[in-house]
Amino acid sequence: MISRYIRLEEASCHNCMRCVRACPTHAMTYMHNEPRIEAEECILCGRCYSVCPHDAKEVLSEVLEVQRWLDQKEMVILSVAPSFTAVWPQFASLEKILKGRGFTMISETARGAAMVSRSFANLIQEGRMKNIITTCCPAVDELIEKEYGDLTEYMAPVVSPLIAHGRALKKEYPNAKVVFLSPCIAKFREIEDARFAGAVDACIGMEELSDWIKGDLKDSEKSDWLAFEGSISRLYPTTGGIIATLEKDPKYKYVAVDGIEEVKEVLDAMREGTFSGYFFEMNSCRGACLGGPLLSHFHHNQWLGQSVIRENVDEDQKITAGPLPVDLSCEWRKEDIYRPHHTEEEINAEMIAMGKTSPDKIHDCGACGYETCRLKAIAVLDGKADPKICMPEALAHAQSLSNVVIENTPNGIVILDNTYSVREMNPAARSLLNLEMINPTGMPVQAVLPDDALNRLIHMTGRKTEYIRIWYDAYQKLIDHAIVKIENEPYVVLILMDRTEEEKHTRLLRQMREKTFEVTQQVIDDQMRSVQEIASLLGETTAKSKVALTNLKNAMDAGDTKDHGQQ
Repeated sequence: MISRYIRLEEASCHNCMRCVRACPTHAMTYMHNEPRIEAEECILCGRCYSVCPHDAKEVLSEVLEVQRWLDQKEMVILSVAPSFTAVWPQFASLEKILKGRGFTMISETARGAAMVSRSFANLIQEGRMKNIITTCCPAVDELIEKEYGDLTEYMAPVVSPLIAHGRALKKEYPNAKVVFLSPCIAKFREIEDARFAGAVDACIGMEELSDWIKGDLKDSEKSDWLAFEGSISRLYPTTGGIIATLEKDPKYKYVAVDGIEEVKEVLDAMREGTFSGYFFEMNSCRGACLGGPLLSHFHHNQWLGQSVIRENVDEDQKITAGPLPVDLSCEWRKEDIYRPHHTEEEINAEMIAMGKTSPDKIHDCGACGYETCRLKAIAVLDGKADPKICMPEALAHAQSLSNVVIENTPNGIVILDNTYSVREMNPAARSLLNLEMINPTGMPVQAVLPDDALNRLIHMTGRKTEYIRIWYDAYQKLIDHAIVKIENEPYVVLILMDRTEEEKHTRLLRQMREKTFEVTQQVIDDQMRSVQEIASLLGETTAKSKVALTNLKNAMDAGDTKDHGQQ
């Protein structure tokens, strides 16, 4: 099943595969010349969205649904994640604009975070869990349930601040629509989890809200933030922010881990039994929620957000154990994701089919999106990767093909360096210039191609390819030259084409045409003379015939006159 939370915009995709390489769970596949997200394995960390340089990923939007509720004058409460400070430093200004757009109430999600910290304090005080993993980051929760199901026993049985806040708001305003302003894509799926049904009705990304209210927000309205019990929880979106809300306890060592790679390393170590008596604050994003994917296009703002939060927080007011206003309990469970099993024989056969036939062919470079060639082979067997995509092999193949073409082309190729000396010369050029027994490397171009016009063209050649034909007495050859300047490189390439035999053939044809013309002209002249002679003979014969006929006619006329006289 393809993810509905992150969608690929095919028209914008450049097939650069950055998203495939960035995906920590290999849920991002590349088949049939396009990336695709396998929803069952995706934890919605948003890495594919953040790293895409072409804006080819689109996140699910619920803005239209929220706008419909506002248009219908329903009671809509916006729960604002504390990471909002990365975009809107002044909460009072943001609140004023959003109420003007129809929201009934703007409330900080940090109020829910304060309840969650109290739940953690209760767990720490009880001390029954061997290790405690915070459950505020839904991407980490998904990762553990899908990839580290045996470690769910260490997950704090506590909902996230979003769900805690939603439940508290729904308890106080049962008919309200609760909407969450999120820096995180994983929150869209969290609110649809059956375990948290009814707590939150919709999500809006911080990027979406920024576009929605663009131009309306003015930062001139400055006001102090209102403190509330546990307002130190505004530190949640910073690295170590959860730990900062809690008092130290000798039963647990506190450690903050952010970044999905580091999270996986800690989970691997925990699986091996390395840790005991640890409280782990885990966030999938580097910089915690201030580094969330839906804040990734607000460059450098996470530092602004962090400074604003710390200016408005009393870090000495820790949150302690105590009763909770709503039920925050949650049961985490291992998800059984089907993963095909492949034998060593199948994996090795696929490795061979991919061309990994010897240690020097196994690069483990990670360019294809998989840490090792073996993992790539398994992905191919799983139907998640294209076996033909291997950057080192493609480069080697291209280099090999290029060498084959250059070495075997009938045209001569000469490469000149920035001093216009020979850097490389292919066999065809060496044969053409009678240099088979001489190494031409380092020789000035004038030494091998002595012509002033060519030399001037080489020195003045720009991006445009120049052409010149030259007869070399030294070689007794006529050569066409194509002069190409390599852009952004100090090299000039000369392509030499031998036109000697072609010119000889052309000259021979020209001579044959001229001889044929001469013979033809002679034949025509002879024929004209013959015609003239025949015409002359015909003229004489015709004249004689006319005289004879005239004499005959006169004789006949004389005879007729005589006969009439006798009568």
